[in-house]
Amino acid sequence: MATKGFWTGSPTVDPTRQFRFKVSIGGLFVWWAKTCDKPKVNIPVLGKDEYYLNSPLPDIHPGEIADFQPITMTFIDPAEPHEAAAIISQLNGASNGNFPRIEGQALKDQFGVVTITQIDSKGDPLETWTLHEAFPTSVDFGSLDYGSDDFITITMTFEYTAFEVTMKGGEKIVPLRRRRAPTSMKEAKALDGALT
Repeated sequence: MATKGFWTGSPTVDPTRQFRFKVSIGGLFVWWAKTCDKPKVNIPVLGKDEYYLNSPLPDIHPGEIADFQPITMTFIDPAEPHEAAAIISQLNGASNGNFPRIEGQALKDQFGVVTITQIDSKGDPLETWTLHEAFPTSVDFGSLDYGSDDFITITMTFEYTAFEVTMKGGEKIVPLRRRRAPTSMKEAKALDGALT
């Protein structure tokens, strides 16, 4: 009896693999990226300690706003282009020559949009994650060791305000864009679910 299960039959589709991905930062394809987290989402749980009268169970429910967790990337420093020098230049650009003082929006502008694309065996995109207003919160330029011939790796942690994702079949999640403050009571009520 022939089966079409992935583990029991001859698969017609190759499963997604960890090593099939591309990263671009500020529109530049970063071919020296070694590892990369995909975005993480936490949905807060409210009411863990709230009990109704005569109820042994808490009244838990999901919060209304998801929380985006930072992602970490590691890069091999290819020497040409020199990754460490590029990062130092971007940090200096975000400080207007006054490093370590950094201007927040300038830092976001220096790194631009971060895109993580997961690809299949033919190089076609399966998932494309676009991180909006991404900026590094930590940069580790690696370590040196006379007893090792390993590559120097640079580790960066990125925060972002939201992400946009497009799947191969066209399924999409597009985040709300940052907007101005409400200018009327009607807009304020629409924004906070009429709790104002």
